[in-house]
Parts: sequence; C-alpha cells; structure tokens
Amino acid sequence: MTRTSQHQPPLLPCEPLRGPSRVSTPRQSTPRQSAWWNRRRVAASVNGSWIGSGTSQVLVCLLAAGCASPPASHPVAIPELGQTAPPSTGASPGASLERHLGVMGTGLHIVIWAPDRSDCLTASEGAVRALEDTEARLSTWLDSSEFSGLNRAPVGTGQTLSPMTREELKTALGIARATDGLFDPTLGRLVQAWDLRGVGRMPSDRELQQARLDSGFRAIEIKGSQVRRSRGVLLEEGAFGKGAGLDRAREVLIGSTVTGASLNLGGQWLFVGQGEWSLQVAHPLHRSEAVLHLSIQPGSLATSANSERQLELSEGTIGHLLDPRTGMPSKANHSVSVWAKSALLADALSTALFIDPSRAAEFASKFDVEVVLLEPGEHGLRASITPGLIEHSRALIPGLEIVSLDIPTVQ
Repeated sequence: MTRTSQHQPPLLPCEPLRGPSRVSTPRQSTPRQSAWWNRRRVAASVNGSWIGSGTSQVLVCLLAAGCASPPASHPVAIPELGQTAPPSTGASPGASLERHLGVMGTGLHIVIWAPDRSDCLTASEGAVRALEDTEARLSTWLDSSEFSGLNRAPVGTGQTLSPMTREELKTALGIARATDGLFDPTLGRLVQAWDLRGVGRMPSDRELQQARLDSGFRAIEIKGSQVRRSRGVLLEEGAFGKGAGLDRAREVLIGSTVTGASLNLGGQWLFVGQGEWSLQVAHPLHRSEAVLHLSIQPGSLATSANSERQLELSEGTIGHLLDPRTGMPSKANHSVSVWAKSALLADALSTALFIDPSRAAEFASKFDVEVVLLEPGEHGLRASITPGLIEHSRALIPGLEIVSLDIPTVQ
C-alpha cells in the first residue's frame, strides 16, 4: 500500500508474499508519495526513531510532538480498499506507530494510535503475535499446523485440535451451512487440481471429478475435542484464515490501551476505535483506480475480486476463486465487499457472495452485515449497496451508478 496525495496518481502496491514469511521493511520514500507521508518522514527523523524489534523495524511517530494524523479527506490507493484517517474522538492523539511486514503469507500494514509510544509498541507486537499464532495453527502452507495435521490423518481418525482452532473451524463450518456451501473451507483437493498455489494448470475431467468428490464441508465432523474427516477432503484456510487472524488481533487490541488501530492484511481491513473510518473501494477490473468512498463503523471489511490474482494458462486466464458448485474457477468480473463486526465472517461472506452475488440482500439480512457489489456493464459501473451503508458512500468517478440493495423484510 502506498499513500498518495489527491493530486498524484496512485502507486501500485507490492505483490503479496507467497507462502509463510517473516519480513519487515521500512517504507521507501519516493517523489510520488503524499505530502502527508513526507511530513511523517521528516517528523520521524526529528521526533521519532527506528526501533529494532527482533527482525522487525518499527517506525514510531509521536503525534503530540507535531506529526499530525492524516486528514480525513486524504485518499489512499491500495488493491481493494484504502484507509484514509483514524476516527476523530476529540482526545489528544498521543503517539502513533506504523509498520509494514509479512505475515500469514501476505503483507500487513498496521497503524496504532495510543496514549504513548510504549503502548503503541506493546499493542502492535501483541497484534502481530496473534496473527502469527493463527498462521501457525491454521496455515496449510505449514506442515506443523493443526489443519495440516488433520489433513494428513487417516480418514475416519479423530484428531485433537486446540480450543481456539476448534472454535474457528466450527464457525467456518457454520457459515458454510448457512450459505449452502457457497463458502466451503474444504476445497483443498480442488486447489491442488488447479494448482492455484503455483503457476496454475488445467486438470483433466477425471481429476476434476475426483477432486469434487473429495470436497464438501459436511465431511468434517466435530465431536467434543475430536475432529475427523469422513472422506478425503482437505481443509483450506484461504477463504477465512485472514479473517480469523484479524479477529484474534482485535481481541488483543481491545484489551490494550489503544485509542484506534487499522490493520490491512492482504487487502482485508480491521478497524478498532470509536467513530467512522474512511475507505476507498477500487474498480473490480482496475485495482489502482478508486471508484467509491465509504465511511464505516469499527469492524472488518473484506473484498473478493478476480483482479486480486489471475493465472495465465495456455487454455486462457483463470481466476483464483473456486465455485464449490462446479469445481471451476469463477470467471466473474465483479467485486464484492462485505463489512461485518467479525473479520472471519466478512472474509467468508465476501467469497460466498462473489460466487453468487444474487444472494447479497439475503445474506446481508441473515448475517447482519453490509455489502457493496460493484458490477461493470455496457453503460458503466454500477454499485449496489445495502441501506445501512449507502448513505455513507459517494462516487469518486463520473458515471458511477449507485443503487440500494434492498434487504428483504422478515415476516
């Protein structure tokens, strides 16, 4: 993510890291970065300091010493969404901390506001540790994770999962049932068949059929502390792992002294602190073009779109989002953003609704969430937004049609 001014074109973000990693690098200054960011760099050289934390480098900026928080009107360009400013609480901002590092196989941008510098550091480290712990438990990129252990266990053999992992898996399976399988955390065989973690490949009809047979959330059974697979399905955390990690980070931040925090984990946002947070939503086909401004309450906003990652095959381009009903990558060109109090729920529902956006109003009512559906068409771009959010949105480009996504009335 790169901060940009209103009068400069946005910079493209760095590509997400592949696989698990522990990388932290300071922001590189360029002439195209915003005046606000340049002010932070100057102020940091006088009032802040670079602090080593293990392998991490942390930039601390003391707001009380003259490094102002970004103004609410300052836009930010990132792949799907951009946070522009902390909410105004009327209290002294104290100190802030900003970090960029790699965790959970992707990039993390975290900003903390707290009464003093030590509070920022403590809260930041706690949030990062929560994400790393989630990765260690859920990531199927790691052979040592609990999910990898369950995937390796013989079919029908019970495995003991930690209470935290068991709770997250129960939540994911509950969402799978409630969405009629549009979100499914057991598509690992299909991910393998299409080589979505690699360069991509076109599976044979036989391979695809077998992978579909070895998929399906109903094959995961939880009894007490034991979890078992009744068929050869493989758990795949890709559509809810980030959300699970952000929920754990939020628990840490809420229990700390922070006055506000924003975390961008691979395009999914978490906001902690009272007031409204400002975001920009990108065009579903052009990741660097902001088209819609939103003001949202604390919670999490997740976006699913095929522009995030595509694989080029000799047979054509395929997306990275699989339709559980067919086992095929979706070719849709829309995007779906979901706001929810729970980051795991937002993560999972954005995937489900990308597969079938016709159920957006139904799921918004069922799960008490807000939805933004962006659809390109012959006559331009259309934004369908749930009533709770439409009054807090505005177009950033000419010709964007904004319509209400009417919620069905419960009888």
